[in-house]
Amino acid sequence: MTELLVVFIFILWYVFSMIISENMGKKRKIGVEWSFFICFMASPIIGYFATILSKKSS
Repeated sequence: MTELLVVFIFILWYVFSMIISENMGKKRKIGVEWSFFICFMASPIIGYFATILSKKSS
């Protein structure tokens, strides 16, 4: 049961990281790759704020 929970949490973490990086990272100077990296390594919430706080790309 605990293995299933860990896998479920990992999948959710990955999906939320992808959603944030694809939807918001494209429009920011940080880019999709760095946005995903921060989301995945720290947390999607921290990655969200890091992406939002970066400058908009021109």
